[in-house]
Amino acid sequence: MICASKLAVSYPYIAQLRITDFRSYIRRDLSFDGRPAALFGPNGAGKTNLLEAISLLSPGRGLRRAKLEDLARKHGETSAAYWGVNATLSGADETKLAIGQVPDAPRRRTHRLDGKTATGTTIAQQIAVMWLTPAQDRLFTGPAGERRKFLDRLCLPGHPRHGQHTIRYEKARADRNRLLSDGIDDPFWFDALERDMANCGAQIAMAREDTVATLMEQVADRPETAFPKSTAIIEGEAETLFRGGADVHDVEAQITAWLAGDRSRDRRAGRTLRGVHRSDLQVFHAPKSMPAGDCSTGEQKALLIGLILAQARTQVERNPARPLALLLDEIAAHLDERRRAALAQELLSLPVHSLMTGTDAGLFEAFGDQAQMIPISESGS
Repeated sequence: MICASKLAVSYPYIAQLRITDFRSYIRRDLSFDGRPAALFGPNGAGKTNLLEAISLLSPGRGLRRAKLEDLARKHGETSAAYWGVNATLSGADETKLAIGQVPDAPRRRTHRLDGKTATGTTIAQQIAVMWLTPAQDRLFTGPAGERRKFLDRLCLPGHPRHGQHTIRYEKARADRNRLLSDGIDDPFWFDALERDMANCGAQIAMAREDTVATLMEQVADRPETAFPKSTAIIEGEAETLFRGGADVHDVEAQITAWLAGDRSRDRRAGRTLRGVHRSDLQVFHAPKSMPAGDCSTGEQKALLIGLILAQARTQVERNPARPLALLLDEIAAHLDERRRAALAQELLSLPVHSLMTGTDAGLFEAFGDQAQMIPISESGS
């Protein structure tokens, strides 16, 4: 185990992490003291695997969006029977969280809180997890679906049921699409599925609009830094209704009417053509009044970091007693010295548990002795 001296930090954090038969690891134990943690080592050492393990404490499929059965450690052509992730949160009671794969059902995940069976929503109430990965660097120029996923991840810390609403909506939409493509014209089935889509769609749109509105307030209130301010707006019919002052019941009724009125058109297309599954997050470089997608690669990275830092501050203000783990994979690799220093300053001022990865300890020099430096050299031990 890599040990760290205990520091009197004023915010909750992940104190202990243990993973077993996960990715490249047979078993790995880490201790943290609450300072920003820099996990450094060569490519392939397993740094991102550790962040991925932590990301699975939040709803969804983690920062790599991997299938549960693909997470178990592989040895040749065989895989471990199951994997597990255990985390102990700081505090007088040392809350213990555990998630893992069900041995006899590799596509199912178990959750435990202080040794007792729990739900994913219950775990999400104990800790919030946010992340940035290199795969998100082209978020603003990629497909709208990637921006929706990013936005929905931002919603989760403030709206723990958002993931459940999204899953229910997508299931109902898939069922409706099957009716459309199969040429089935049964009002009873359409009415039932559209009610579910409308109910969940309204909740999804409300969470998105609330998240972006609160985020923009946070961005506007902070001073200018090396990470430029952004403006963001959701392009979506349901979200626009909330922005105009409609309540959730009005939006649900409107979505129901849209779906019912679109059945003939959707039947010709074989799919549902409108809804919250078509919404898009538009981000702009505020000082330049320029779409983020038109900015340079470095500016896009800086805008993305600025957004995630603002969201972290928002969540801390909303729920200061809940630990927030901020996972930043290869965060410093493509930042110049000025922005590395600015990032260090931002993270040191945030009452969150930041965990970063990088290939070299020198990438984190700006932290001085205020970061916990953890070398990662062997992923299988």
